[in-house]
Amino acid sequence: MRNNTKKKIGPIVVAAIVVLYVAPLVVMVAMAAGFLGANQGMGVVPFLLLYAAAGGAVIVGILTAMAQRLREIDGGEEDEAKKY
Repeated sequence: MRNNTKKKIGPIVVAAIVVLYVAPLVVMVAMAAGFLGANQGMGVVPFLLLYAAAGGAVIVGILTAMAQRLREIDGGEEDEAKKY
């Protein structure tokens, strides 16, 4: 088997940085939406929940892209490209 550990570090680090940046924002928005009372502007809650959903989608997308990139590295995609 090929040793592709060094090639895997980049996608994992970038995905971790994005998740660590977006996750607290999603949590804060979800908490803000949950702590707003019925008399304190319920019109804002859908916007906050939409923002939290968008942040969650970013996290899922980043993790999916990282998994796909790791599969490409394991499949030897870069080694095949070097031949040409």
